[in-house]
Amino acid sequence: MGTVWEHTIIYAHPAKYLPQYTTKTLLHATTTSQTFHWYTKYINRNYAKGGHVQQVKPWNHRTVYALIYAIFVFFGVSIGANGVLWAEILPALHMGEAMFGSLTLISPFISVFILLFAGQFVERVGKHHSMTFGLVMLAGASLSLSFARTPMHFGFVSALYGIGYGAVELSVNSVTMDWERERNTTVMNKVHAAFCIGAVFSSLITGQLLGMGFTYQTILHIIVVIGAIIVLINQFVPYPPSHIEEGAAGAGAAIRLLIHNPIVLTLSMIGFFAAFGEGLAINWSVLHLRDLGATAFIGGAGFAIFNTVMFIGRMTNNAVVTRFGVVQSVVFSAIAITVAGVAIAFTSNLWLAVIALGILGFGVAGPIPTTLTAGAQLVPGQNSALSGALMSMCYVSFIVGPPLIGIVAEKTSLQQALYATIVVGICLFLFARRLATITPKHATPTTNT
Repeated sequence: MGTVWEHTIIYAHPAKYLPQYTTKTLLHATTTSQTFHWYTKYINRNYAKGGHVQQVKPWNHRTVYALIYAIFVFFGVSIGANGVLWAEILPALHMGEAMFGSLTLISPFISVFILLFAGQFVERVGKHHSMTFGLVMLAGASLSLSFARTPMHFGFVSALYGIGYGAVELSVNSVTMDWERERNTTVMNKVHAAFCIGAVFSSLITGQLLGMGFTYQTILHIIVVIGAIIVLINQFVPYPPSHIEEGAAGAGAAIRLLIHNPIVLTLSMIGFFAAFGEGLAINWSVLHLRDLGATAFIGGAGFAIFNTVMFIGRMTNNAVVTRFGVVQSVVFSAIAITVAGVAIAFTSNLWLAVIALGILGFGVAGPIPTTLTAGAQLVPGQNSALSGALMSMCYVSFIVGPPLIGIVAEKTSLQQALYATIVVGICLFLFARRLATITPKHATPTTNT
């Protein structure tokens, strides 16, 4: 593991390859790479002393739940603020929509690689260390973005985000599955709703701060401080034990699930299209509202509405799944996304677009956490591999989505590119029906309220 990182990132001294950067930027980039190097050496030393696969320290379910919630909130803060800040960052970096969409491709590509192949890494160093590693990378990405001056530097930032998102997604969803198993209840929808809380408040506050004259650099520094606090807290919270079945670990476990288990493959495709719809809102909704004449504050408020409705959808989705089942819950989501897509595609009215954004938030709220919980119940004992398999397909959608929408937007218009929302809704419906045909009725998982 150490050899791969050393030859790809750690010893690629930025002064050698990025001579056009200022001294301040070079100092920052060097510090980031050395931090990466230090933590890699640290977790290798931990493994040399024995490492761990299963957490044996006493743990408190309320404390772990609060930490998981805080991590998802930080996810939302980071992505929610960036969703508003892109309208300010793109001009500052002299990037068009196509270049922005192409460079954001780096982040999910790296995340997919981590989610598919890092199961063995997590097994060796433990979920606690992999979580810390991911959080450090996310905070470092926000800090690096505040110093970015060129599209090349933005590509470096996108890589840091990819490492952070992949490591944290793999860790936090797996820890949540462990928590659900130990407590014999489901909270995946609720903790994923915490993402929406962070995104709502950060998008509102970010829009307000921009209106007050704050620079996007200052806002990114605030995000870094929040991330540092969560990293510190994470050091003192033991995780629930992990139970891994024979053959469930290793670099190829996630891929084996995708190839050989049709239920996992179908669940992952549901996650793929739900994430595609969510990515449309995260990357393009504020830009679309600004094109329709929205101010920075209104754009942030529209994005906050999207995340508020998504929060409500996730908080209520447990009851929907319990009452109607996993398949019908996904069908409801597909209908909402299709309706939102029609409204977005065929109206130029700003307020109707904001309402459509809210409907889209309801549509994308349930499928991803629902598939994670359903997968854990249908394929027990493989939480790390299952989390990697399902979430990797979500990140593949971020690989496909941004460049596709960016290129179509430059060739036609952003509003026409967003016709893709309708396609997302239809495909989600088709895979929901596919899940109904391959899942035995007695095996269909239900969700505790």
